[in-house]
Amino acid sequence: MKIGKLGKINFIVFLVLFLCFSCSNKTEIKSSTIPDKKERVQKLLKEIKSDSEILDAEFDLFNVNGFSDDFVMIPGSSSIDYKFVVKVDPKKISNWTKDLSETSGNIGSEKWTVSLIEKREKEWKTASEPIFYKRKSDPSVVFIIFEKEGIIYKRILRL
Repeated sequence: MKIGKLGKINFIVFLVLFLCFSCSNKTEIKSSTIPDKKERVQKLLKEIKSDSEILDAEFDLFNVNGFSDDFVMIPGSSSIDYKFVVKVDPKKISNWTKDLSETSGNIGSEKWTVSLIEKREKEWKTASEPIFYKRKSDPSVVFIIFEKEGIIYKRILRL
């Protein structure tokens, strides 16, 4: 049986559509499913820009368009909600704050910080007072920094 030119085109169209719709497009990545510290750090580094070496990380990332490991055929709107906490060498904190403005804040009102660390809470103990920062050019980015411990919470919310 011979397949004509039209049949080949239909098959190719069907195959392309099938592949597009069968690819899963994850819109959320959580560190709570990754037990290994190095794996968590590596996974986060694929999605963010780091201003120093990251020693540990917890995160809850939402991106309506998916992530770097995903195949995305047609991008949608660019809504993201990235919540993460990283542990860095306290001497490197200034690398993270160079383009930021100090602002007021209340750690008690930032409930997302508690949910990020609940699985491995002992790794994220703090004794110092947090300092709140915002990016001058983008107030949708919030930093909560515990300088003494080298712990940086960051949230990027763009809807």
